[in-house]
Amino acid sequence: MNNYPNLREFYEKVPILIGENDRAALKNNAQEDDTSLESSTHWLIAMEGSEKQRNVYHWKVLIYPSQTKMIHCYKSPYYASQHFTSIYEAIEYSNELSQKAREDQLSTIEKPVLQREA
Repeated sequence: MNNYPNLREFYEKVPILIGENDRAALKNNAQEDDTSLESSTHWLIAMEGSEKQRNVYHWKVLIYPSQTKMIHCYKSPYYASQHFTSIYEAIEYSNELSQKAREDQLSTIEKPVLQREA
């Protein structure tokens, strides 16, 4: 299985500056040897689509710590949503997460239990 995003169906939003509360939460969750997160300045929120059947996609919303547009590690997003069957639902949810990021409240969202795809 490939752990990198499907860049063919990968749509990112404009990076959002990480606020003080979210930065503190990010540092608390970071492993001691992961210094790249400390240099993160922005959140990169994106939607990733995966084809389940011919022309049938499932979407998830991902949040990565980044430096404007440079993502430190595609393998481990800060947050990954459950799958949406509609791109419109994924867009709406990504807008909600963008608003939380602008309000410095991403650290308050409940992280879903992620299930790996086969």
